Amino acid sequence: MRQPGKLPMNRRGFLRAGTLLGVGAGGMLSARTSDAWANGWSGIPGVAPTGAFGARPVAGITAREGPLTELTDFNSVNDSPGLIHRIETPSIQEPALLATERELRFRNSYGSTIWIFIAFPDAVACGGASGGHVARGWWGIGLNQEVFVLRTQASTVYYYAEADDGGIWTQTSGLSACVPQIGFNHCTENCLFGDRRLVLRPKTFGSGNLTVNLVR
Repeated sequence: MRQPGKLPMNRRGFLRAGTLLGVGAGGMLSARTSDAWANGWSGIPGVAPTGAFGARPVAGITAREGPLTELTDFNSVNDSPGLIHRIETPSIQEPALLATERELRFRNSYGSTIWIFIAFPDAVACGGASGGHVARGWWGIGLNQEVFVLRTQASTVYYYAEADDGGIWTQTSGLSACVPQIGFNHCTENCLFGDRRLVLRPKTFGSGNLTVNLVR
């Protein structure tokens, strides 16, 4: 846990300082709040992003500690950070996935607390100039914690993550989203002053649920 006065003035430090000055997260121009996000959550009851970026995850609500299910090649994928990341493209030999609901989870096997947001296709809510995808976040995950983030019929979903020690899970190009530093649930092209535009990594489901295990 961070101690007062010990935060290094790195990129994240400047962003948080900007938020306090009214520059980040939309400043005075933005009406988005973590309460608005929580009230608009339509997923599993009691499960929602933590709200303000930098807040500790609430045990038993957004993440859980203790014994976790064993990860296998069939229900998980390991993913390490880095700014350069190959763009994943589905093989043309892969069979079409059935439109059944699948669950997406993230696990922190990396170390320091990780902050995650996701995006998934929703042409009804976010069609046309809105970007075609909904973006949701942030979830905070401590070491050896796991968080459920989505149940969807989509075959491919996207995520971005950053760790307190500077690790970043992104790629050089692909689907991007405008995001504030506080909890949000909006279309990827809902951009307000002070938002960051971040590029997400794609993940394609196999035949069932998927846990993305964030590792070093």
